[in-house]
Amino acid sequence: MSTAIRKTDFASRGTYTVAAGQTATLGRGCKLVTETTVQDAGANDDAIIGVFIHDAAAGAVVDVYLYGPVVPVVVGTGGATAAAWAKPVADGYTDAPAHDSSGGTDDSLAGIFLQDGVVGDRVGMMLVRQNRGSA
Repeated sequence: MSTAIRKTDFASRGTYTVAAGQTATLGRGCKLVTETTVQDAGANDDAIIGVFIHDAAAGAVVDVYLYGPVVPVVVGTGGATAAAWAKPVADGYTDAPAHDSSGGTDDSLAGIFLQDGVVGDRVGMMLVRQNRGSA
């Protein structure tokens, strides 16, 4: 096995608890389950927020290298759900609808919510810019 290159001088880190009945595996994708819990990512549609820095069992604290910086944003009409993709709306950011690759619209996404919130709240959003096409 080779030694993996590591350049983490400017990496953002987060600390979470591994969800009940789940695991965290070094080098695997980290799926946000709730505002405070995570697990190994498995599905293509998981809102993966980063990569685990070490192994951890259910209930243990685990560190994660996040894919992007976390900034406070205003929650707009529709609310914010931790682990949901965020899209801009007139009064802030709200949960993006599920991706419909056969639909007729394109979505411009700004990041992934790391906290729940209602209209007017300020919550943490990890900046991860993505455009989802309709086809």
